[in-house]
Amino acid sequence: MRLPSINTLRRVAVPLAFGGNSEQQHTYFAELHRVGMVTQLLGIIAYSLTWLMMPEPYHPNQTHAVLALLGMLTSLIVRYRCTTLPVLTITGACAVLTLTFGLRTMADAVHHASFWVLPVGVFMTLAIASIFNGGLSYLAVVAGVWWNVGHGLYPVNAGLPDESWAPLMIAVSVLFGLALNVSFSLLRLRNYHSKVELTRLAFQDGLTGLNNRRMFTQRAQQMHGAPHGGMLYFLMIDIDDFKVINDQQGHDAGDEVLVRTAAIIADKAQGHLCGRLGGEEFGVVYAGDREAVRAFAGTLVEAVSQGFLAAQFVSISVGVAELDRGKDLGHSYRLADEALYLAKRQGKNRYVIA
Repeated sequence: MRLPSINTLRRVAVPLAFGGNSEQQHTYFAELHRVGMVTQLLGIIAYSLTWLMMPEPYHPNQTHAVLALLGMLTSLIVRYRCTTLPVLTITGACAVLTLTFGLRTMADAVHHASFWVLPVGVFMTLAIASIFNGGLSYLAVVAGVWWNVGHGLYPVNAGLPDESWAPLMIAVSVLFGLALNVSFSLLRLRNYHSKVELTRLAFQDGLTGLNNRRMFTQRAQQMHGAPHGGMLYFLMIDIDDFKVINDQQGHDAGDEVLVRTAAIIADKAQGHLCGRLGGEEFGVVYAGDREAVRAFAGTLVEAVSQGFLAAQFVSISVGVAELDRGKDLGHSYRLADEALYLAKRQGKNRYVIA
């Protein structure tokens, strides 16, 4: 069985421990915001009901009880208005700690507080596993939870056989809670990577790695619509006799020609927009004057013809047209297509400027 590499382990372990990079945190924000809001509302409701349903003989410290409620409400308001994951984490921690402080205040008002706060601590440890992204922040808040509910109470029966039950329940709940937290974080991380991959597939050609037609057109429109841009030229590139290559040598050989041609175009077009438009057609938006684009087109034609000489002869034809900012993008595309057709008629393996 092949073991994961150090880089793979680091790529997974770092987000699980620290919550991920800024882009991942931005992606997680909406989900954690919703989950945290619901969890905090339920916590405030549970706390209020606990206070209201306390039997008559028992009266909690009013100052502590009110301060805890105010802390929870303030955290809820701040969470509702916040826009970043670090602030979300801080408000969540404040909400959890004020809630456990309030529940400890209630438990102190009745007999056998050590009995009541143990299930409260276990429940809180498990309930908050989903609202913190990153194991370290979760463990820090859990430590605060157990200090809040347990300080001054344990061990209950020092030296007796049941003394070990409280720390055992605490340890088990923390381990289960950490497992839940890691599981939720892994799901978020997996969803994030799936989203990144889907975005890549949506805008990148799967065979050649160049921009696909959708991405190429979007970026070309942005460049064409820029009010203060320089001269732009559109190059429509077609592999000559590509159908013959496919028919005589097979589609695998055709794919190899596409990949190698795309690599040559990408290498020569560094700094200029390029992409695969479909089939054996490619496009480049070249920023420069007429002489510069003429030299570039000639270099491109020569580079492709030279790049395949060892195995076979492959050439391209190129149609070039200026991107007229006074007309729509389709007009320039049509001019480039007409120039490409003319290059084919003139013998292929050449470029023509409209």
